[in-house]
Amino acid sequence: MMLPKKKFQCTPVTILLLAVLLIAFAGCRKGVPEGELAQGQIALTFDDNSIENWHKQLSLLDSLNIKATFYISHYHTFNKQQKTWLKEIEKRGHEIAFHTATHPDLPKEVAKRGMAATEEKEIKKDLKLMQADGYYPTDFAYPFGSHTSQLNTCLLRTFKSVRALSNQQNYNLSLVKEAGEGKVLYGANIDNNSRLKEEGIASLMDKAREHRDCLVMVAHQINSNGKLQISRERLQYIARLAKEKNLRFVTVNEIVK
Repeated sequence: MMLPKKKFQCTPVTILLLAVLLIAFAGCRKGVPEGELAQGQIALTFDDNSIENWHKQLSLLDSLNIKATFYISHYHTFNKQQKTWLKEIEKRGHEIAFHTATHPDLPKEVAKRGMAATEEKEIKKDLKLMQADGYYPTDFAYPFGSHTSQLNTCLLRTFKSVRALSNQQNYNLSLVKEAGEGKVLYGANIDNNSRLKEEGIASLMDKAREHRDCLVMVAHQINSNGKLQISRERLQYIARLAKEKNLRFVTVNEIVK
């Protein structure tokens, strides 16, 4: 005996239930909310042109599972050996980015030479040399962190991001969400002589974990006798905390899409 089919009744309660299910389904499809990372991250960056020093420390970075971004200055002075070392750094999964031709204070250069002449001298010439050797930097760091909104506008026509520096007044600027093109980043200096000590670094890493941010950090040489250097011990400390807090090391071009 065939029972009569019941007609579906679209009651207000049914409509509300369907709406809730649709919203939940959309959230599952979307995954991570827009502008939020899947997990906390660290973008460790190194500035200047200490190619030999960095190359010697590749095994240390590998052992700590660190992928970093190297902002390069003075490329026009590199010899064949330095270029070979730089290529090996890139082959190990690190990002090669740009840091001007002669490392000047750019706002002062612009005041003295004008924007067009400064861009030609400090950006375009060395960038062409790098491109001729197979490097295509997409991210830029300001020498000394010195910048202006005018420079940001100019350089973001060439690069996806520009990186300045945060300081003790607001290190939280170094915590960023996943960024689109045209982003101004602020890195926290973590060299051994910086004012940011271990407890401050740990606090920033806790915030990166809690809010699923990317913590941008800046160093120079690695385990050297130089004034601007991060020791092996401090680097190991950061790597150990990152593992404990489930923070992933990324390059800048991974967070700037």
